[in-house]
Amino acid sequence: MGLVRRQAADAPPPAEEGTARQRLEDADPERRRRAALDLEGDAEAVPALLARVPAEPDPAVRDAVLTTLAALDHADVAAGLAPHLRSDDAALRTAVAGALAAMPASVPALLPTLLADPDHDVRIMTAMILADLPHPGAAEWLAEIVAADRHPNVVAAAIDALLPMAGPEHADVLRAARDRFPDDPFLRFTVDAALPDLQEAGT
Repeated sequence: MGLVRRQAADAPPPAEEGTARQRLEDADPERRRRAALDLEGDAEAVPALLARVPAEPDPAVRDAVLTTLAALDHADVAAGLAPHLRSDDAALRTAVAGALAAMPASVPALLPTLLADPDHDVRIMTAMILADLPHPGAAEWLAEIVAADRHPNVVAAAIDALLPMAGPEHADVLRAARDRFPDDPFLRFTVDAALPDLQEAGT
């Protein structure tokens, strides 16, 4: 998701009519985008913003809505966004994952549910969120996915997310994952390519 930095140029012109929440439903996408940004910090607007996420057809407006929601970083926002990780709309899934990755205060409480989701695609999206989540526990959560998940694609996604932050202490869990899925050539190649650097860093 292209999270948006609010700029002075984003302020609505004086002639805007209706409240920002009302303008979320405007026919003009630029008015909707400005309305979403105007709701920055307005916790009471969360239900209206969450309702707009799956309904919004314009990617720039949706990014503005998600930017405003992510900045709030509230538990109800994270809980309201998480179901979209299973959407059939790939662009919506990716945009929501980007928003959740910018919410380090509220996303950790969702991880047990997300990582136990029966849909392996949701677990893959969770690994993608952890790859960008600015939280000191991200690497260890990813290592837990690598160690425990039963689906090779989820493990491969978690390894890919873990490697940029991995240290020598993760070498054993990577080896064990490679050995759990001996018939997965991509996973084996990824681990075998990473291990020498991790081992060298530990000497």
